[in-house]
Amino acid sequence: MDTKEMLETLEGMVDSGSIGDVLETLIELCHEKAEHLRSNWGDDAEAKAWERDGRKIGRLIGKLEH
Repeated sequence: MDTKEMLETLEGMVDSGSIGDVLETLIELCHEKAEHLRSNWGDDAEAKAWERDGRKIGRLIGKLEH
C-alpha cells in the first residue's frame, strides 16, 4: 500500500468515526503486536517498543482532548 492509499484509508476511517477512534484503535494494535511478539517469538525488547508506541499515542490523545 502506498502513501496515497494509506491517506485515503485513514481519511475514510476518520470520516466514519473520529481521529480519537483511529488513535484508540492504533493503541489496541500496539498492545496486540506486543503480546504477539512476546508470546510467539519471545521478543521482549520489540514488544516493549510497541508498548512504548502505544503509550505515546495515548499521550497524544490526552493532548487532543485538552
